[in-house]
Amino acid sequence: PCIRNLQGHAIVNGIRRIAPVFVDVTSFKAYLNISSQSPMSVGFHSDLQSSGRKDVVDMMILVDILVFANDHPSPAPVTLIAGDRDYVYAVLTLRLRQKNVVLIVPPAPNIPQSLESQASVMVDW
Repeated sequence: PCIRNLQGHAIVNGIRRIAPVFVDVTSFKAYLNISSQSPMSVGFHSDLQSSGRKDVVDMMILVDILVFANDHPSPAPVTLIAGDRDYVYAVLTLRLRQKNVVLIVPPAPNIPQSLESQASVMVDW
């Protein structure tokens, strides 16, 4: 099933099932692009979330990945659940720094080969 169509608990259960096979989870962050929803319907509001910019969530993820990689020496792996080419350079940079990157990709017909080829391990969702 497509991640967009799953409820939060189903996604978390899927991650709990897959992640321990590859890594010991020390930090888990989830991101949601809520720019299309009203702040009242979500129950909170922040400048980052309401900026209306499509790439805000991507930038938050990239910064958090790099901070985690900096704070946890190798061989601490980084697990990324994504199928977006926006993460190719970050994954490449982590791999060049001897980090293991586990990439979990959603079922989609157009996962960029450039993203798949940079990961240490690639797992279909």
